[in-house]
Amino acid sequence: MRTRRLGAVLGFAFLVLLFTVQPNRPRELARRLRLIAHDAGRDLAVRRLDGSSAAFDRRFFFFLESARRGLPPGAAGVAVEAPSRTDAVRNLVAYQFAPRPALLAPPEVPEGWVLAVYGNARPAGWREIVRVPGGALLVRAP
Repeated sequence: MRTRRLGAVLGFAFLVLLFTVQPNRPRELARRLRLIAHDAGRDLAVRRLDGSSAAFDRRFFFFLESARRGLPPGAAGVAVEAPSRTDAVRNLVAYQFAPRPALLAPPEVPEGWVLAVYGNARPAGWREIVRVPGGALLVRAP
């Protein structure tokens, strides 16, 4: 009986802490719980698309996921050209392509790397190998 009571007290303390430290309102927590239940059996990419890490630009996340799936197996790394260079974009790029190295808008693309371009721009000296939703994958032109 003491174990149950201790568990109840600890659970209550955790909820009090959760509601006082976290700025989330009960309505937001309920929404997130419904989303977790809805996405539980779905593919990881779909779950991540519904989540908050892609909330700033869901199209960009979809582009990155499509680029990741379209990468040639021998690509040493990925350089990503995107209109935004915020920390959120940089972190999403690194996470999406891990464990393969990925850089956001590097000044120079290392040899053997693929260039993933978000949007319609196609830099000179590169040729398209795969078109993906929102952009394309390119390699150095011979």
